[in-house]
Amino acid sequence: MEIMQLDFEAEELSGQSESQVITWRLELPGKAKMVDEGTMRIYTTQRDFVGLAPLVMDTEILNTAVLTGKRVIVPVRTVAVEQDGSVTDVSEFTDCRSTNEDILKVSDRCDYVFVNGKEMRGKVRMAVNFTYSYLSAQLEMTVWIPRLPLQIEVSDSELSQIKGWRVPIVASKRTRWESEEEEDRKGKGCMLQFQHALVRVLTHFVADQPDQREQLAYFLGEDWQVDVTKLVRYFLKVEDPRIARLQAGRVLSGRDVGVTTIQVMSPLSDSILAEKTVTVLDDKVTITELGVQLVSGLSLSLQLSPGSNRAIVATTTTQEVLQSPKQEAVISSWIQFSDGSLTPLDIYDPSYYILTVMSLDEGVVSVRKSPAVVVAEGEGQGALVKVEMVISESCQKSKRKSTLAVGSGTLKVRFQPSSQRPGNRGNSSSGGTSKPQGSSNYNNNGEDNDGERNPLQPQQGLMNSSATEREESALRKVTTTAKSTVQDVVLGSISSSSEGGGDSLSGMGNIVDVGNSAGSGSISKEGGPSSDGSVIGQGLGKDHSNLVDYTNFPSQVEVPKRKDMEVEVEVEGTT
Repeated sequence: MEIMQLDFEAEELSGQSESQVITWRLELPGKAKMVDEGTMRIYTTQRDFVGLAPLVMDTEILNTAVLTGKRVIVPVRTVAVEQDGSVTDVSEFTDCRSTNEDILKVSDRCDYVFVNGKEMRGKVRMAVNFTYSYLSAQLEMTVWIPRLPLQIEVSDSELSQIKGWRVPIVASKRTRWESEEEEDRKGKGCMLQFQHALVRVLTHFVADQPDQREQLAYFLGEDWQVDVTKLVRYFLKVEDPRIARLQAGRVLSGRDVGVTTIQVMSPLSDSILAEKTVTVLDDKVTITELGVQLVSGLSLSLQLSPGSNRAIVATTTTQEVLQSPKQEAVISSWIQFSDGSLTPLDIYDPSYYILTVMSLDEGVVSVRKSPAVVVAEGEGQGALVKVEMVISESCQKSKRKSTLAVGSGTLKVRFQPSSQRPGNRGNSSSGGTSKPQGSSNYNNNGEDNDGERNPLQPQQGLMNSSATEREESALRKVTTTAKSTVQDVVLGSISSSSEGGGDSLSGMGNIVDVGNSAGSGSISKEGGPSSDGSVIGQGLGKDHSNLVDYTNFPSQVEVPKRKDMEVEVEVEGTT
């Protein structure tokens, strides 16, 4: 039964949205008055809003704060929608609350959601509630958290001294002679070099399902891992620095005989996030091969990843053909040891060795130093460059040079007509080309370039254990005695991997490098046969480049003849 109708009118609105409280009072007639009070709230607004929408650029967040101690945030803007579809930004007048602050937090002003590293879990479809006036809405986010303990991969966990390679003793290091021959003692102030190894840290990013009965959800899938080496580099340490040390957070070098561990420390507590045992042995290895590759350019092809519809495989291939006079090729080198390990040369201190680069046919190529490059002079092909590695002058025992290893590099020089040269320039730098899936790579003459590149075929008797090594052409011994011009150059090897992708790591694949920004890392795909690298994920709003596919990357395999590095790149939404 309807008793009455009341109309209310707001005289003036002082803000974007207000609520008015009306108090009702019921009095009954009679001597004993029974008074009953009630209240109601009426919302007054300048516009007729019908909906509320919190907006974010990304609905996924990688909780790298657990690894770095730095907050990862996703900005939020909240808009109110009117009946006609127009929207008004009401972010400053919105209230908000996270349904679980142990997973995801929201700022006091409701302008961003964030994680600060104190979270214990991740979750798919994590809800944050937003309210404005009489409107309410939920924002759903997926929060990925690193799975602990992290996994530390070392290209060689047993390091030995390198026979014949003497290096200066640092002032803080006491002299220790481990040579079998008394002659080694003649190198005053020098000691034998220890082997180096590459280190990387991997982990899965996981999240709880909305239904707790379901299994954990994995970022990009259970067979994918994130390379977080860059993120944790300042928290990587060697437990006993007298045994070994870390350089730049990724190169492990022996210092003395013993056993120690590599640890990843938490930035927020004293806990250890990962641990790996390494051993420095009291024996010696010899350098059996010096691998040399001459790189004149790079080509790039893209195709969808067969393992994930959210990723693209970018395959970078080195070229070993010079197509114009005075075009240059850089030199990339690696060394193989008698224990079967293979290491890029550029992870060793370049002041501890000298590379002597010689042209074996000056009519075809010449050598220019500082830095050492090979320059095209005339047409020809074959083993055109000889590289000799000797110890630094300060540790030479006599006038006789102490040669550690000799290698040769093959190259083809075939000039194109001036009109067909890339950019019509005499000195061409490497460029990237895109190749559709299923198509072939062709040079500017329309000829198939496959014959100009070393195919990625195994070679018996050699070992492969790193991204850089996969990029190198096969090792060849120098057998020629042709007259050559010698130029001595002190330098390290040239690796085309920007972060020294020469890791020699076992059983991993698909490395992704997401850069140094918060919430970034690298991704690795386990399992099948595949090459190192900030985080890739759909809608991360970060640098989603440099996914490297390591689907054929065991710790000790045969050396390929060509760099063939695959990069997994995350694709966002409809991009």
